[in-house]
Amino acid sequence: MPENDETTPSTEGMVDYDANSLAQKEHALGNSAVIADLARRVADLPFDLNFTDYGCGPGQSAIETVRPALDTWSTLKPQKSVSVCHADQPGNDWNTLMGLATGKNGYLNRAHPPLVSAAVGSFYERLVPDSSVSLGTCFFASHWLRSTAHLNAPNTLWFADLTGDARHVMWQKAKDDWTRFLHLRAEELHPGGFLFVSTIGAVPEAGEINDTAASGRGIYRAMQAVTVSMAEEGLLDRSVADKFVFGLWFLTASEAREPFEDGSGLADLYDVDTIDVVGVEGGGDVFSSHVDSPAEYAKEYAGYTKAFAASSLRTGLFEPTLGEGKDTTWLEDEFFRRFEELYREKTTAYALEQWHLKVILRRKPG
Repeated sequence: MPENDETTPSTEGMVDYDANSLAQKEHALGNSAVIADLARRVADLPFDLNFTDYGCGPGQSAIETVRPALDTWSTLKPQKSVSVCHADQPGNDWNTLMGLATGKNGYLNRAHPPLVSAAVGSFYERLVPDSSVSLGTCFFASHWLRSTAHLNAPNTLWFADLTGDARHVMWQKAKDDWTRFLHLRAEELHPGGFLFVSTIGAVPEAGEINDTAASGRGIYRAMQAVTVSMAEEGLLDRSVADKFVFGLWFLTASEAREPFEDGSGLADLYDVDTIDVVGVEGGGDVFSSHVDSPAEYAKEYAGYTKAFAASSLRTGLFEPTLGEGKDTTWLEDEFFRRFEELYREKTTAYALEQWHLKVILRRKPG
């Protein structure tokens, strides 16, 4: 049977996030019209207006996520009390986030700034009071599971290429976490309030492993190639590498709908506005402008990938290889040196492809 060892949260200790979060910022800006429309739709609720961003991160993307709702509410309901809550893990860089909120490109430089708070913890637990959220968002975050996973998976380090029992175990974990996340948010939303989840998704594709194409498959397969090369040279413990799997799952539209159809109670809590997966214009290679300079292209990919992947690699692969208390800096540097070299040699062979899952739910009364 596959092993499933729950350890630290998958996102703990992300590095250099703001400097390497171009995709996240573009995603927030690309959804500004949707956020503004949802803010308009909740503006007449008989409550003070609250915007809560779950899994906010420390980057400018969090500022751009909030701004359209504040602009809408200040125009439509200038007399109402408005608050913003940024919710994320204890390891989030809160100083950077609040510095951005108060900086020249922040949202607090307005005539009537909102009240601002932080909810510190996992969005797989309760974060804010009952019925307190008018509009909740969760961007590029809900694909991270409650914990990393250790499975019998010698040929891959991510969910999409798992097969057999290992895939079944991982899917059950992902489904349980998605269902839990939605139940918790239902408790926190005002009746009539909206939850807008937009994150990395997957689509059916005949001939692909599991007949599914998942976002970022090039990046994760590049990391697998580096892992194999380092294990073959004895730099990584092969027995550790064979069990390490990133704690994430990119849902297809049908997978995202499943908890609303299986009797889990979500259909009684939400009206479903939208559940869909759409492709990104141009395919999603956010560094395509550097493709004629392989060195710069590779450097951008290494920085981008390190920002979200290093913490999981460190706790799930590097530290178990060296042992508790050992310095993993050299292993991490060598891993991303090889990763960058691979992109310099192969360039677009491992280019980022993106499909985005879009879920908009309205909290039912009662």
